[in-house]
Amino acid sequence: MNIKKIATGLLFLSVIGNAMAEEAYPPETQIVSHKTRAQVIEELKQARANGEIISNDQYPVEAQHKSTVTRQAVKDELKQVDRSPSLDTGA
Repeated sequence: MNIKKIATGLLFLSVIGNAMAEEAYPPETQIVSHKTRAQVIEELKQARANGEIISNDQYPVEAQHKSTVTRQAVKDELKQVDRSPSLDTGA
């Protein structure tokens, strides 16, 4: 009795596995390129020259933004906001 249940279960699993394996997921789509090989190589060279290509598994580093305000001006602005009672801090 036990062997029948095991055999039936294995048969059921193999049938289900075959049924699920029929359709590719995600569906295959035909890729059509509108650029020539020379155009792609030229774009790659340009990206390397601009530093847009990541190598050696490094994460892209965002360029530092140049501040237009001095450190003292930021501190003064912070002090002014701290004194202002109109700011709701949510505390």
